[in-house]
Amino acid sequence: MTQPVDYPQGFAEVLKLVEPLAKRFSAAGARLYLVGGVVRDVLMERPNQTPDLDFTTDALPEEVRSLVADIADAVWLQGERFGTIGVRLGQWDLEITTHRAESYVDDSRKPVVRYSKDLTEDLVRRDFTVNAMAIDVADGGLYDPYGGQKDIDTLTLRTPLDPEESFADDPLRTLRAARFIAGYGFTPVSGLLAAAKTLSSRLAIVSIERVRDELFRLLMVDDPQPGFDFLIEATLLAQFWSELNVLPVDDQQETLRRLSLVPPEPLLRLAALGPVVPLERQQALRLSSQQIRQITVMQQAVEVIEKHQPSFWSDAEFRHLAAQTGPHLEDAIRIARALNVELSVFDQTAQRLKQAGELDDLSPVLDGQTVMSVLNLEPGPHIGEALKWLTTLRLDEGRLTPDEVEARLQTWWDNRT
Repeated sequence: MTQPVDYPQGFAEVLKLVEPLAKRFSAAGARLYLVGGVVRDVLMERPNQTPDLDFTTDALPEEVRSLVADIADAVWLQGERFGTIGVRLGQWDLEITTHRAESYVDDSRKPVVRYSKDLTEDLVRRDFTVNAMAIDVADGGLYDPYGGQKDIDTLTLRTPLDPEESFADDPLRTLRAARFIAGYGFTPVSGLLAAAKTLSSRLAIVSIERVRDELFRLLMVDDPQPGFDFLIEATLLAQFWSELNVLPVDDQQETLRRLSLVPPEPLLRLAALGPVVPLERQQALRLSSQQIRQITVMQQAVEVIEKHQPSFWSDAEFRHLAAQTGPHLEDAIRIARALNVELSVFDQTAQRLKQAGELDDLSPVLDGQTVMSVLNLEPGPHIGEALKWLTTLRLDEGRLTPDEVEARLQTWWDNRT
């Protein structure tokens, strides 16, 4: 077992939280360590209001379940077969995982896991040295067998093992490296980029859901462009955004620049990719139908706004855009504004229509039942046709009184061919 280094500051709150667990594990002769991103972020003095509290232990899963049973407010066992027990203490959710070593074999999408009693063996199989540190919850000692704290000080991105071996163990780490480069300002050591490039095709064995989740984390970084530059150099971008990957360098960089200007919210940034990455490619990330709809309407709205600027906006044009974009109009405006689209005329029109109540409800004044009564019709497809016409009337001419709408509807119906 490696020896702890000096007691690090900044962990008092977490150690206080898990004190009941620490005492219980110690009494049972088991060790419990805080690991992962929260250790790194505290040492980097990057406070996280909602940290992931991950722990590792030399106790087996069934032992962990027994040790936490009468301390935890709730226990989750879904991950037990992978060595993880979920625990709730007060408002905090924790995961306690038995020391393990895991790796992907050949073209398998699921890692092979075996348990270990050795903390060092557990830490060596983590992605980067800055994540391969542990805090003993019993005494607050920091275990840092692979120089993670030194790499934090020098902003160096290094794998505990040879990078090819580490990336082969879990190919998603190649994508994660991009987030650490962009989000933390780390510089990869010599050989890390080459290893990621050599193993880039192995990203295909990782489930698309894990790839999507890691991509979203990169899209949440203030300036993701350095990370995407790494993905391009490592030929990783081709694995999920091949259309962007094959663009000429100047066009590629301009697209990434636009992406970085948009607020760091994944769906907004996906919408900002515009026609470069087609909708089918976004759907391949297993997004929900609601997310696809949001991306689509924002993308279409931004294209309309960009093409229209800075000319005059008629009330009808604005109402049609608002109706087509629905609740996502404000997000589309945020994207356009971030891309430095001239919006002064657009904003004036929006403000005037809002103050007049013109955007409160863009649906037809009359419902289907009223249409049947006014036109003396039975249910059928012509009712839908009439409602579609009424919707266009509402968007083209604004708010009209019900009596005027009924009269216009009757005239339209009588003169339709």
